[in-house]
Amino acid sequence: MSTAIVIDSYEIRSIWQRKVSPSSRFDEIAARLRRVANTVKQEWNNFSDEDRESLKKLAYILREEPPKGIVSLTRKLRIAAYTLFLDVTNQKEAFYSCIEALDLLVENILDAVERTDPGYQAVLSDTLEQLSLEDQGKALKPEETREWLRSLSDSALEEV
Repeated sequence: MSTAIVIDSYEIRSIWQRKVSPSSRFDEIAARLRRVANTVKQEWNNFSDEDRESLKKLAYILREEPPKGIVSLTRKLRIAAYTLFLDVTNQKEAFYSCIEALDLLVENILDAVERTDPGYQAVLSDTLEQLSLEDQGKALKPEETREWLRSLSDSALEEV
């Protein structure tokens, strides 16, 4: 008994040349994540308290470290197979772009949470006031400026 397998020549060329369709699903997801990240950055104060809290929980969940311990062999094999699949289908860059967009979203959420924290606002105001009261007539060298800003930052962090 024999079995015939029909494969389109286009499919063979795509596999051979490691091409996928130009509109990768990862590219679409990355674009959406970037739009949401931009919206979070610009419109955070216009979100409802419920939406802000949901986004905050999402950011904290995504920032959590994976559980410590031994990763199962099955999980390692899945990861290796998926990585190989991404490489073979030439989607690795699109996947990494998606991950970067997700990181941007998380960073924008956490930045917005930090900016709305009253303690952060107080420390920022105090630091800016201290900057304006400092002797402005003295020119600093680049390495002195860096050290001066670092000392201001360190003292501000101690207050928080």
